Amino acid sequence: MTATVRGTRGAPLAAATAAETYKLWTLRAHRAAVLAAPAVSAAVAVLLCATVGATTGSSMAEHSAFDMVATSLLGVDAASVVLLTVGAATVGVEYSTGMVRTTLTALPARGRFLAARTAAVGSAALGAGLLSAAAGFAAGQLVLAAAGLPTVSPLEPQVLRALGGTALTAPFLALAAVFLAVVLRSTTGGVVGALVLLALPAPVRWGPESWQGVVLGVLPTEALHSLAGLTAQDAPFHLPAAAAAAV
Repeated sequence: MTATVRGTRGAPLAAATAAETYKLWTLRAHRAAVLAAPAVSAAVAVLLCATVGATTGSSMAEHSAFDMVATSLLGVDAASVVLLTVGAATVGVEYSTGMVRTTLTALPARGRFLAARTAAVGSAALGAGLLSAAAGFAAGQLVLAAAGLPTVSPLEPQVLRALGGTALTAPFLALAAVFLAVVLRSTTGGVVGALVLLALPAPVRWGPESWQGVVLGVLPTEALHSLAGLTAQDAPFHLPAAAAAAV
């Protein structure tokens, strides 16, 4: 069932954003996906931490405490896939059903419509991203504790930076999906485009090392890793925090 647009012609941006937020949370599938994201992050974190020995050849005890934090925060990537799908769907579904005509009747200024939609999706994705980072971290620490290994405090500066920086992955990818869905007028196009942004660093790493310092350094998702302090400082594609934020 499609939520009714609350808004009037010429509505100010604040009212338009409130209407878009209402629509986002009224649609059951969107609401369920946003609320499920932290649970997805926690589940993936448990899986990755518990199987780190099989996937890396080194047991949990052989990894540093921060390495295990970084591993657990990969759960946020999984949560981000859920959230970017929501972001793309908020636009793509309206184009496919023709509901976008109703939306643009209430908000005839397309720039205001896009600003309101991105504000609604971005704020929801940021909140879910923060909760997903916290859930992934907590799940990873529970795996370590269950194995009798030392845990770390979330208040340690390095851990706080990792949590905050990683959480930004969710709103970035969700908003990328929104913009791509607007351009392509397709949910699938928005989802696929955002997934490419998420996955692109992997094949680049398989290429010559001479590429890595140039290409990885300008990829937004890799810049987020540098911002979170998850990229080794001696890596050719590591960026200082200010440069990573600029990217």
